[in-house]
Amino acid sequence: MRRVRDSVSVVLLTAMVTMLGLFIGPGQAASSHPVSLRVVRDVAGRPPVALITTRDARRPPSRRDAASVPIPVQHYNLCAGNATCVEQPALKQRAMDLVARVKAAEGTWFISLNEVCRKDVQELVRLTRGDAVMVASWAGGPRCEGDWYGNAVIHPGGVLEGYTAEYFPTQEARPCGGVECRTYVCLRLGTAAGPMSVCSAHLENNAPIARKQAEEYLWLATGYAAGRPKVLAGDFNLRPDQLDGPEAAPAYFAGMRDLVAPYSPTYQTWSDDDGDPETPPVRATPRNHIDYIWVDRTGESIAYPASCDDAAPASDHCHTMGVWLR
Repeated sequence: MRRVRDSVSVVLLTAMVTMLGLFIGPGQAASSHPVSLRVVRDVAGRPPVALITTRDARRPPSRRDAASVPIPVQHYNLCAGNATCVEQPALKQRAMDLVARVKAAEGTWFISLNEVCRKDVQELVRLTRGDAVMVASWAGGPRCEGDWYGNAVIHPGGVLEGYTAEYFPTQEARPCGGVECRTYVCLRLGTAAGPMSVCSAHLENNAPIARKQAEEYLWLATGYAAGRPKVLAGDFNLRPDQLDGPEAAPAYFAGMRDLVAPYSPTYQTWSDDDGDPETPPVRATPRNHIDYIWVDRTGESIAYPASCDDAAPASDHCHTMGVWLR
């Protein structure tokens, strides 16, 4: 099945959005969807959490009785807090625009985001007309100009019924040391396919620690789902061969299915090591599959290859998505 976002329909959609911007001016369309942010937790020892909502969020329809319900899911590490992305704001804007275009074209139900700034989650909530829960992995640090930096789930296809957001136990055992803490966020949602749970996480950039966090992610998310069908998305910083094996977390492969096509490279799309913030990054050929959208091994699924824009770089990761048929 060819990806809709690579088809003529997306080209036409992009052209329509561009034409619309010419008539109404930049920012005016987004301003019609007011967004509110409510910090629901900001205490020592636990990661801060915020609910980001829009009054214009479209509520999902009542439960469908069709044989299968297509559930499109996106995952994207936006690289929003990394120095390269801060130095090159046009790249981050391309990444955000891509998420919004795919949502409009595919009717995405859930969007998992890593390395994202709070103000960018607010903007994406406005653009996608879906509410969100964000957990801060770093609040007040140098990334995101001192604002929150972390993980989020935007859920246009579901109504929030509950959430949990914490540090990984592995992270609790050692201090963050002035860098990104590793967190996860899981939501319980009411959807047209029935109750579901959707999670997002960004694992440690160290294979032995990331493998342990992958195990923690699976059992924590499974416990919170409490029998609901579940989605576990994120940048695992692990290749499939590092994730599957007796010393890793083979339960992902035994009990779940990845909506990103097997061994489709998702990282690294550029390098920028010259230290000059004015120099655009140099394109690299993605070689590592480290971003995943895991779903329970029930129903059917359509796995898409990662989308690495050859025309202009956005994030240093490729955009990923797939469709779960429930």
